[in-house]
Amino acid sequence: MGNGKVALITGSSRGIGRGCAHSLAKAGYDVVIHHSKSQEAAEKTLAEVKAMGVKAILLQGDMGDVDVPQRLMDETLAQLGRLDVLVSNAGITRFERVTDLTPEITDMLYNIDFRGMILMARSASRYMVENKVKGNIIFNTSIRSFSPHPVDGVYGALKAGMNRIIKSFAVDLGRHGIRVNGFSPGVTNVRFPDPEEEAKNPFYRNAHRFIPLRRPGYAEDMGKAVAFLASDDASYITGQVICVDGGLSAVGVPENITSMLAMFDIKDWLAVDENSV
Repeated sequence: MGNGKVALITGSSRGIGRGCAHSLAKAGYDVVIHHSKSQEAAEKTLAEVKAMGVKAILLQGDMGDVDVPQRLMDETLAQLGRLDVLVSNAGITRFERVTDLTPEITDMLYNIDFRGMILMARSASRYMVENKVKGNIIFNTSIRSFSPHPVDGVYGALKAGMNRIIKSFAVDLGRHGIRVNGFSPGVTNVRFPDPEEEAKNPFYRNAHRFIPLRRPGYAEDMGKAVAFLASDDASYITGQVICVDGGLSAVGVPENITSMLAMFDIKDWLAVDENSV
């Protein structure tokens, strides 16, 4: 049964956004699925959400376009009548060495991962303030926002900036009863979640070795965290960024051996029984 509220999740055709759409639908929210170029995947997610017994619509737009955030807001209101939760999830990941950076790469990362999220929050918060909706704005950041990794200077810095913005936005909107929080995913297996496929993948079959909980995260882990932040159980939480990373940020190690070798001059490895540590 629906709860009478509406959630818009940007970048929700697949991956973490899809996991958030599923979790919020299970919590009774009518859901806005958004995509930029993944029409087929978005339609599949739309059907999955509708099968959960809630209303759902599909919107399209490039978050790097300055006009798209307000258009998404307008179309959400036109079709579903309100907005209670914004999950600003849409983003791109692009890693480059500083010597290889170009204006085009830096602009693309800024426009989508930073400016697009800010403008989407502006549109949502204006509606919430004007209509006295005590809503939620939730940003997807990254554990790379807390510590540096090789070749992630621009991406990581923008995510770190978003963590800081969350705090200021929470202060700005607190008097209106609007909560602003973030979640920072760690290693999240959204491409090969099937156990057999995960075991064959060169990255994910070894990722658990670097994570205290000894497993990667999955889209549903992120979705559950978002559903919690949007819920009344989190009604006194604002201005916070929750790491959903199996403890990876707690130990602060690189995500894999390739990253470790890029950071340190380690030439010799001792065979260590992973069960002994």
